[in-house]
Amino acid sequence: MAESQNKKDLAHARTKVSFDVQGMTNYLHGGAANVEHRQYITDLIACEPIFNKDDCTFQDPGSYRGWLNHTDAVKRGIAMSTRLAEINMEHDLNDLDFATMMEAIDEPLPIVLHNGEEQIEKWIPLFEKFQILGCYAQIELGYGSNLSQLETTATFVKETDEWEINSTSFTASKWWIGGLGALSTHAVIQARLFIDGKIYGAHVFVIPLRSLEDYKPFPGVEIGGIGPKAYNGFNKMDNGFARFNKYRISRDIMLMRFSKVSKDGVYTKPPHAKLVYGSMVLLRSVLIRQMALYLSRATTVATRHLTVRRQFKNPTSRNDSDLNPSLETQVINYPMVQNRPFRMIAQSYALFTAGQVMMEMYVGLMTGLSSGNINALAEVHAMSSGLKSYCTTMCRKLMGGHGFSYFTGITHLFTSIVPSNTYEGDNYVLTQQMARYLLKEVKTAKATSEKVTPFSKYLLLALNKSAFARTTCAAGVVEDWLNPNIQLAAFEHRCARLAFELSDAVEQGGLDQVNPKTWSDHNIECYRISHAHAQYVTHAQYVMVLWFIQSVKDAQDPETEEKRRAQGSSIKVLERLSHLQVLHTIQTNLGDFVKDGYFSPAQCLSLHAQVKSLVAGLADEAVGLVDAFDHPDFLLNSALDAADGDAYKRLWDKAQTEPLNRRDVCDGYEEYIRPLLKKHGELKL
Repeated sequence: MAESQNKKDLAHARTKVSFDVQGMTNYLHGGAANVEHRQYITDLIACEPIFNKDDCTFQDPGSYRGWLNHTDAVKRGIAMSTRLAEINMEHDLNDLDFATMMEAIDEPLPIVLHNGEEQIEKWIPLFEKFQILGCYAQIELGYGSNLSQLETTATFVKETDEWEINSTSFTASKWWIGGLGALSTHAVIQARLFIDGKIYGAHVFVIPLRSLEDYKPFPGVEIGGIGPKAYNGFNKMDNGFARFNKYRISRDIMLMRFSKVSKDGVYTKPPHAKLVYGSMVLLRSVLIRQMALYLSRATTVATRHLTVRRQFKNPTSRNDSDLNPSLETQVINYPMVQNRPFRMIAQSYALFTAGQVMMEMYVGLMTGLSSGNINALAEVHAMSSGLKSYCTTMCRKLMGGHGFSYFTGITHLFTSIVPSNTYEGDNYVLTQQMARYLLKEVKTAKATSEKVTPFSKYLLLALNKSAFARTTCAAGVVEDWLNPNIQLAAFEHRCARLAFELSDAVEQGGLDQVNPKTWSDHNIECYRISHAHAQYVTHAQYVMVLWFIQSVKDAQDPETEEKRRAQGSSIKVLERLSHLQVLHTIQTNLGDFVKDGYFSPAQCLSLHAQVKSLVAGLADEAVGLVDAFDHPDFLLNSALDAADGDAYKRLWDKAQTEPLNRRDVCDGYEEYIRPLLKKHGELKL
């Protein structure tokens, strides 16, 4: 059989790439050793029949994940979780390996929330051997983000040295809890603590839920599933509810690393009120890297498909007449098409950097906490909140017609990303955390400017209001937009103005940011300044724009550790990606930069011209850039973007697995279609 045009097109596109793809892969994933180990872990999963994504052999020929109903999907999720736990123990894998396996499986499974409980020292041996299975239960039917108003209570009973866990109403039921509906034997729950009638706020407890003998819920515990989710997403995750009726458990099930309660009911408070947010900071930090992986997969699917898809014979400045003059134009050659996926590729690269830096900040925080140093807590909590909100709203629709098919993998990505806007903190609510932090920094800047943190130094620019108001952008010609100093100055100006606008609004209204009745009036401003700040965050002294700029600088610095350096052929492409990510972010939020006259109309026009030039300059590199993400076909599971490019053949083959195609005459013909056709007698044509 002759080689398909699709395969020829993708192979030809790879010949135009100017950099070494493997070298870029090593840069993205932190060195060749990490890339090799990632492949080893992925192979462990890929060879297991139960994780086969083309599967029509597991229990039922219709078991492909697109065909499963909710109940069958949950059952398979439990089976997959069981095998995952076995592999974890068989190969003595660590937490990072476990996360890599979950990435390769590409399914939210009940077991994933169990793995996060290994931080609980008392339970480590049991969790490691999977002798008990855990989940994390914070959200309630009536409350989610507001920890102080959770309705689940934990009341200390001195006489028996026990806690009485109680759901004070049906809205106090723990809700949306992954792993709770069918799998978990224990839950780490958040409940409001009461001692002698006094409230001590939300605290964390380990609650036994089910008997390890017959798996039935203990008396006083009611458990169930909450049903299927939107778009049929997360269908293997057994999201469930739990309701407690004066359920008694021993005092030592409270996690007492920071807060403590003695046998006689004496309460010892933690050194910092926000230490309870430690696990959330970790999960929000992980989400940033996860969004990098999701967005990079989506751009891989889109870029490869747009390369092999041909429509019309409209001439473009970039054509493939050298390949075959009689063919229609590759869709990726149209500038309007390039403008969407190329920007997303740049943002994917930026997110890889952001995820790495955020995890380094988290590790630094936890190292400090272990020795009693809480200085970085407020900053890391605010930064992780703002970045989580920003990064998980970057999902975009990149494809047309075929993109609506489940077989492309895009739909599965979409359903995986959508819930991230809410879990681990609603994105709009989280922006208030960043805004509160920045308002405190504004006060610090006004009172003792030398104490402003490196991430917020730009606030000092606005202390002299009259001079700040006269400040304008220094870009004179189109090429000036490629100057990192001009780029960063624009972000600094925008962030400083928005922060002081919010601060002034609070002060002039006689309002108090800790007063919920007045603070809520400024939620919109909080959202804007939080995203402005998150787009500027970077490692060392800056704040996501400079992270990318700095990482490109480090990549070409001989003093940088080898795993973070990039080859010479990659540097220019990385710089172009950095410029595009920065300038696209400015262009998308242009109103904030022109509102006070910082940008002139002429500068706006030259900015648009530079962005257009940067996009066009990435056309030959696009396929290589997505290849560098190193997502194997097993992970992508997309008919349209396999590495060999044979898209249409795979899409045809996938369609043949549709259960409707098992019979020549579909189910329902005798009951419905035939009576309708014969209603007025036999018809012969």
